[in-house]
Order: sequence, then C-alpha cells, then structure tokens
Amino acid sequence: MKKVRKIGQFQIYTVMWLVAILVLIALLWQNLGGARIINYSGIVRGATQKLVKEELHGYEDDALISRLDGIIYDLQTGNGDYGLSRDDDAQYQQMLADLSIIWTDIKDEITVMRSGATGSGEKLYDLSQKHFELADDLVLRAEESSDEKLKNSIICYFICLALSIVFFGVLNVHNRKALEKSIFTDKLTGIFNRAGFEASAANLLRQRNASEYTVVEFDIEYFKDLNKVYGYTLGDQLLIAISAALSKWAGKDQLCARIDADNFVVLARSSDTLIAELETVLNDALRTMAFLEAYDGLTFAIGAYDITQNDEMVKTIMDKANTAHKTAKTQKEGAVQWYDQALVEKLELEGKLKDRLHQALRDGELKMYLQPKLELENLKVIGAEALVRWEVPGEGMIYPDTYIPLFEKCGMIADLDFYMLRKACAYLRAQLDKGLAHLVISVNISRVTLYSRRFYETFLDIVGQHKIPHDYIEVEVTESAFNEVADSVIQILSQLKEDGFLISMDDFGAGYSSLSLLGKLPIQIIKLDREFLNEMDQNSNVKGVIACAVDLAHALGIKITCEGVETLEQVRFLKGLGCDYGQGYYFSKPIPQDRFTEEFWS
Repeated sequence: MKKVRKIGQFQIYTVMWLVAILVLIALLWQNLGGARIINYSGIVRGATQKLVKEELHGYEDDALISRLDGIIYDLQTGNGDYGLSRDDDAQYQQMLADLSIIWTDIKDEITVMRSGATGSGEKLYDLSQKHFELADDLVLRAEESSDEKLKNSIICYFICLALSIVFFGVLNVHNRKALEKSIFTDKLTGIFNRAGFEASAANLLRQRNASEYTVVEFDIEYFKDLNKVYGYTLGDQLLIAISAALSKWAGKDQLCARIDADNFVVLARSSDTLIAELETVLNDALRTMAFLEAYDGLTFAIGAYDITQNDEMVKTIMDKANTAHKTAKTQKEGAVQWYDQALVEKLELEGKLKDRLHQALRDGELKMYLQPKLELENLKVIGAEALVRWEVPGEGMIYPDTYIPLFEKCGMIADLDFYMLRKACAYLRAQLDKGLAHLVISVNISRVTLYSRRFYETFLDIVGQHKIPHDYIEVEVTESAFNEVADSVIQILSQLKEDGFLISMDDFGAGYSSLSLLGKLPIQIIKLDREFLNEMDQNSNVKGVIACAVDLAHALGIKITCEGVETLEQVRFLKGLGCDYGQGYYFSKPIPQDRFTEEFWS
C-alpha cells in the first residue's frame, strides 16, 4: 500500500512539473510570435515608404509590392508564407484592415502614375504619409498587445507555480507528519517509542514545571517465560492492551511509551498515590486478557524518579528512572524502587565493593603518564596531557581501553578523574617548588564527572590543597560530553574559566556538536581528533577538513591542538595551516612523569 502511495505521489509530481514546463514553453513561444508580428508590422511601415520613393523616382518594384501583399495577408490571417501567427487583438486587426485599404489605394495610384497621368505623384505621397502614420500606430499597438499577452501569460504561469508550490507544501507537511509518526511511534502498540517519548517529554517539560513530574520505568516480570508458554501472538496482545490502558490513563498532560520489548516509561504528574494508580491501571489491563487467568499472576518491576530540577535533561531523568528500575529487578517480585539519596548511597556502597578498583586507587597502582604538547610555530613544549596507566603487580601495564569502562560501569569514573587531578597537582607542586618554568598540565574530565554533585567544589578543593596557580591546569572535556549539555554544566565550566583555568574540548570532530553550541561554550582550546591525521593519507579531502577546523577555531578566537601527530610531514602540514599546537608520537609517546621532567621540563 505504501509503495502504491509513493508511486501515485511521484506521478502527481511528474504531471504538475510537466504542466509547468509546457506553460513555460507556451509562454516563450507566444512571446516569440509576438516579436515577429511587431517586426513584420515594422517592415510593412518601412517597406511601403521605400516603395513610394522608388515609384516617385521612376523605379518600378513589383517584387516588393508582392512581398508587402504577402506580409499583410499573413498578418491578417496567420496562413501566409511567412509563418506569422495571427494577432487576435481586435484593435490591432481593425488598424490592419484600415491600413490594408490605404495600401490598396497606394497600389491603385501607382498603377495610375505608371500610366503617365499627371498629379498622381502628389496623391501617392499623401497616401504614403497616411500609411506611415497608421503603420506607426499599428506597430505601437502590436507592441502593446504583445506586452499585455506576455503580462497575462506571466501572471498565469506564476499562479500555476504558486498553486504547485502550495500543493507541494501541503503534501510535504503531510509526509513529514507521517514520517515523524513512523519515527516516534511504536509500530506494535501505536504509542510513543523511545525517540517519541524523549522528544515529547522535552517539549512538555519546557512548557510545565518539571519538578511537578515523575518519570516511571517498568517492565513485566518473567515476560520471556510468558512468551514461551503462550506464544508471541498473545504476548503482543498483552503489550497492546497495556499500551491502550496507559494511553487512556495518561490523557493530555502526561506521557507513556514502549521503549523496548516489554519495557515501558511514563511521565506523570507527581502524587503520593501515583504508583498505586499506575499499578491499578496495569492490573485492570491484565484482567482483560482471558488467557492469563490460568497464569499464576503477573507482576511489574517499577523504578521511579521525582524530577527535582527544571533544567535536567530528559535523558538524565530517564537514566535515573532506569537505574531505579534495574535495582528493582534485583529485588523481590513486584518491587518498587525510587531513585533517591538512599539509592544513590546504596549504589555508591556497591561500587566500593569492587575491591580491585578501589585498591588500585588506594595503593597508587594507577600511574600518571605525560605526553608533551608543543607549540608548532617554534616546537617549544608548552604543556602536557595527563594520561592514566594501570600498573598491576604481577600483571604489568594495563591500558585505559581495558579498565576505564570498568570505572564507568561501577560508577567510579569521577573517582578516577579526581584521582588524576590530584596526581597532576602533586606533580605540578613538586616542579614549582624547584622553580621550573611555566607548563600547563591538562586533565581529562568525563561527562559523568561534570554532572556529579559538588564537582566544582571538589575540583577547587583539590587544586587549592596543592596551591597550584589556576593557569597551570587545563580541563579537557570530550566533545560527546557537550551533546545536550545542561545549562548548569555550562555555568560550571564558565566559572572555571573565570577562575583562570583553561577549558578545552577533546576529540573534536569525533562527535556531533553543533556549530551554534560551539560558539556558546566557554572553551579556549579544541583538540582535533587523532583520526583526522590517520585518514589524511588515504583521503585527500581530510586535509581540507583539517584546514576548515583550524580556520573555524581561529574565527571563534579559539586555539587548536591536533592529536596523533606521527610524522614530520604532518608537522609541516599543520604548521603551514597555522595550527597552534601538536601532540603525538612524533614528539613523544606518553611517558612516566619523572622521565618527562628530565626530557622536557628541566
């Protein structure tokens, strides 16, 4: 059915554009015909005067008389040898008829004059003057008639064009709505899917006080077993019944969605009875399914979160509800878990049980390595990036790709970030006490850390404890962390910038940050993702992309660092572009801090 509809729409598009093209061709053809009428009307005027002069001087030109006869006949009928179209303008045809009469008189007088009669020359001259005046008016009328037709044709064409534009606009709106519905709607149940819920929730919370709402995520416990026992068809019917009940209950100012399999999410007005009301709605829906009568009761694992801040992102509140939901699934059947301070503390306690991670932080198994950053103009070392390496006794070196996801999964990435900040500050303090020159150490801060409670205060406390001048610290935040970044985070980064810290965006170009956002962020440095240089030799277009990135950064008053510099050719290329800084294996791989001091800061 959809294929037939698309074919029909294509045929409509084709017909309308063909009509528009035909109208345009007809307009051009008509304009060409009008121009020829004007031209030949002028020929009648000029050639007649030429003929009279010749006759008055005794030169007989029967060929010209025949030609003028043919032109006048063609102008009157449109059926002559000259291929002229007939101008149907009444005034023009009347003037042409009058002119034809005078032309006949001229021809008669020429015949008389050729016979030798006296006085014919003066009469012929008088007729030629009348003919000239009338022919002149005829040319003007032909021009006016042509202009009027052209104007009417243009008006007609633009009316057709406007109608087609309106039609296409209406059809486009219809298609866009249909597309949005297909993107935002769950095909099985007809309610929102995850994308639809996120978009609608963001819109709803912008219009209302977000702190008056609660987000609830739940699923049907043992739903997979139910599918195995009764089959997927009945399982789908159950999902449809629950969706219909939720949609009816939600109304206009609340939302519901099926986000995955048997997982649902609801955005509802907060109340003390919300969970009880929701359970009643769900249980009523279960009672409509006759096949469940023989089933030993279905329960729901429910996680909920009362929104506390108006500027919280939809993804954030959904993540909190999801965290509560996952916790509920680890508890007894039918559990309800709220995302609150008690749950946060519980999760933090569970994280502490991950002995190895905490032991690594506690026993100093995590080492700080430094990779120098150089100013490309003079190849002077101006700073370094602090990178973490895990030296496990008996196991050797473990690289970040292996263990950083563990910190993230266990909710300890902020601990790692602050651990590295302390390492960097301690190192800086030791070098400052030696009286060494100014160098900036950049530390990586994850998205999770930025959103953590008391991030700003903790950051300042660590720097203050070591008495480090703020311009010695650069805060690196990955580009992905700025996607849908909350205003509160931007305010924190802005405050850090005002405090004298450098703010940089790491891995620029690896994500999808918008240019409009880039202009608003309080960043002073962007670090171009290393993949650009890696692909430069395989794809010549990448050089242009790098050049554009450098120009963009400088246009915004931002310095730019290129990561992954591995060859002299790359150094020369970046230097030629005016790239500010370089970092990569060509200069040095990440090395222990003591070795860095010896080689680059002594």
